[in-house]
Amino acid sequence: MKNGMTIIICTYNGAERLSQTIAHIAAQIVPTSIQWELILADNASSDDTIEMTKLAWEKHNLSHIPLRVISEDVPGKLYALQKAIREASNEYLIICDDDNWLATDYLEKAYNILDTMPEVGAAGGLGIPVTDDAGFPEWFKDYHYAYAVGPQAEKTGVLKPRAILWGAGLATRRSLYLAMYKDYQSFLVESETNVLSAEDTEYCLRLILKGYKLYYDDTLVYWHYIPSFKLTTDFRDQKLIKGFQNSDIILRKYYAAMRARLKTRGRPDIWFALLLIAPFNYLFAFSAKRAEKARNTLFHLLPFNIPTDDISRRIKAFIRD
Repeated sequence: MKNGMTIIICTYNGAERLSQTIAHIAAQIVPTSIQWELILADNASSDDTIEMTKLAWEKHNLSHIPLRVISEDVPGKLYALQKAIREASNEYLIICDDDNWLATDYLEKAYNILDTMPEVGAAGGLGIPVTDDAGFPEWFKDYHYAYAVGPQAEKTGVLKPRAILWGAGLATRRSLYLAMYKDYQSFLVESETNVLSAEDTEYCLRLILKGYKLYYDDTLVYWHYIPSFKLTTDFRDQKLIKGFQNSDIILRKYYAAMRARLKTRGRPDIWFALLLIAPFNYLFAFSAKRAEKARNTLFHLLPFNIPTDDISRRIKAFIRD
């Protein structure tokens, strides 16, 4: 693969949102030594997303920068994203949501992080919220994380263990992403509810479990446009918070593996303490969720298998392989 950069936009009926997103991508200030391209992954849109995107890109006179449009008919960002990553011509990637406006130096800074830090599996930046004249409700400051805005860490650097990055503006490597899903496709598709929007969290968890670091840079800036209809308590609770709760059914199985693997790495004393505590936590758990957590923690602590669910068994195999 070429060590250039591919910006990927996944969208569903994004015609009204994409004009500003594309304008900010077109405004990127990129050294001539870095080749780059833009891929629009249309996820079964029924509006004129594709036509509008092509016209918007032509308006910026960037014929030397390829725009490639691909279509994915299976609904769900996960499917559109994975198809776009397979199609990408460059090793380095930026995943740009269709309502993210990248700062003019975003591509260059993301490229430099990935190119100089091979231990970093993914990098993210600072999201700044933007909305219309109605402004933000008072409660927004307490729920900014649900909208992928605000700082993702206290300062620039490697994230603390168990911390993850948002998918908005995420920079990573094509070969690494493909490797994370080569033998074990996403487990999110096995949920009874639609949790495919949590694909960014699952990817970060897989990177961590494989020993890669996640990096936050507060000078890596993007603006997230949030229309007023998304700034209601109903949208917040029923769409965003409920989505997090639904995805937790799958993601907490990864967190159990992280608890057992990361906390005990190089610390046999902690491993032994958890090994003693986990059975008691399981036997005396006051909820099925806490019992599952204790059982799966014990499952990942032991070198052999004990009864558990199929996804946890495959997570353990993923870590081992």
